[in-house]
Amino acid sequence: MKRLFRMTIALAALLVTGASGIFACPLVFVTNFSGQFGILDLANGVFVPLGKGLPNTPDGIAGAPGGPYYTVDGVTGHLIRITRDGGFTDVGDTRTGPNVGPTGVSLVGALLDGTMYALDFSNRLYKVNTNTGYLTAMQVLSLPPQEMEYIGNMFTSLTGDGANLYYTLEIAEGKRKLAPTIFTIDPVKQTVTSKPLKTASIVIGSGWINGGLYLFGAGGEVWRANPATGDAELVSKYDSGSIPDGPPLTGIFGAVNAPDPFGAAQPPVKTPEAREGQSHRQNWPARHWVHPR
Repeated sequence: MKRLFRMTIALAALLVTGASGIFACPLVFVTNFSGQFGILDLANGVFVPLGKGLPNTPDGIAGAPGGPYYTVDGVTGHLIRITRDGGFTDVGDTRTGPNVGPTGVSLVGALLDGTMYALDFSNRLYKVNTNTGYLTAMQVLSLPPQEMEYIGNMFTSLTGDGANLYYTLEIAEGKRKLAPTIFTIDPVKQTVTSKPLKTASIVIGSGWINGGLYLFGAGGEVWRANPATGDAELVSKYDSGSIPDGPPLTGIFGAVNAPDPFGAAQPPVKTPEAREGQSHRQNWPARHWVHPR
């Protein structure tokens, strides 16, 4: 009952701060660069934090709509369970260590039924036991090589629908340079197909929301993307907390559908900022900021 009350208060606050038209929705639970967990309205970018936040930067967010949600701590490598009021518990050690290569967890994601997967820096896929934190090793996928750490030169995201995982990868410069690309991964057959990701760039998070793939940019962009074609359309903006020559301190690392207290959620309406044009690459130097994801 106490958690439901907190959730109701958070949604009420979101309604007040968002002013008119906020429930052009959908609402999503998100984690960000600074370890905050909360509710984001995709229509207008209004964010309400829940709980005190995680102690370290998370490796994304995974879980079925309605929760509970999970992430891997970018420093300890432990699996963390997150409840809808922002509370969290340490489930157990994945035994992968911190968020660096070659065998650390690069990022996590899940299918809509909550089946959770992790991808390490060597492109090996793992199935995650959300009760214990134990990782079952699967194949090394046919994916381009990653950088061995996140130093502002590599940008990734991972999420899933009912059957497939969707992974985005961009490496800004260096011998492994790669233009923004979206990969469709069948976790059962462990096969991979890919498409160039058009328009969207510096994607640092994603979520499968109300039947569509949404991507979150380091510059505060929210795109709706088609993984079959690679097309991406800017639909709204959020505050990513970008600083000169620094990281997006509140950049979204992943999203999962949140309950809509006013009925079925609708596709987000384009904001004036979104109508003005698509994102452009930020001016901060790629190697000047370091973070665990």
